[in-house]
Amino acid sequence: MSITLLTFFFVEAIVSAVSGHHQINKVGDSLVLTPNNVPTNVHSIIWKNGKDKVAEWDKDFGLEIYGNYKGRTELDQTTGHLTIKNLWIKDSGLYSVEINSKVLKRTFTVSVFKAVPIPQIKYSCNSNKTLCTLSCDGDTTDAGSVSYQWKKGQGDFQQSAKQLNVTKTDDSKTNYTCQLKNAVSSATGVFDEDLFGPDGWWTNPWFIGFSLLILAIVIVVLLLVHRVITGVWFCQKGMKFLYLCHGLSERGGVKKRRSWW
Repeated sequence: MSITLLTFFFVEAIVSAVSGHHQINKVGDSLVLTPNNVPTNVHSIIWKNGKDKVAEWDKDFGLEIYGNYKGRTELDQTTGHLTIKNLWIKDSGLYSVEINSKVLKRTFTVSVFKAVPIPQIKYSCNSNKTLCTLSCDGDTTDAGSVSYQWKKGQGDFQQSAKQLNVTKTDDSKTNYTCQLKNAVSSATGVFDEDLFGPDGWWTNPWFIGFSLLILAIVIVVLLLVHRVITGVWFCQKGMKFLYLCHGLSERGGVKKRRSWW
């Protein structure tokens, strides 16, 4: 951000603090701007957002609502109160009012933001499943500045980050809650899956080794049964061809023929 832009925001903040009001609103809400020091006899009112006219009233020519404000804006011709309904993001800006051809000192800085969505919590784990990362996801476009907080179980919200790292510990089998928050809303999502899964007997290295031994014994038994029934041994020559052995030859060798299965 350039120094000029920073200076602009700094000056605007000072001006707003001295003579203006900052109003923060949610998309779809209504807004009422109320000028002060309104004269008793009002014969003209002009509201502007920046340099663009919002509403204009003159006792001789009547009321005119401009641009996208038509159909959702009202102007009280006695008090000068401006009401805008169904707010949009584009309604943000610096509003000023001119009454009886005199610009009033009070201005209104209006900021309109979308409400944050209910977050979707996604996760990913390392190959050993000893560390998992939870991610608090949601479309925060036009939501302004958004904060992320996490809590574990029934605890308090603590960590302010979009992602949360969880290690495999005895107390990791609990739910995690993520909270999205901006100036106009907050929403929470809950993750209640078991990140690391149960520590079952099938993950025990002794069980895995025993299973492989049983599998090898079963294969040997099947080969023996096949030999008894068919009188044929399965043989392999090299790495490319599979052969069948039909018993011993008269010279003690092995008669072989090529098989395609």
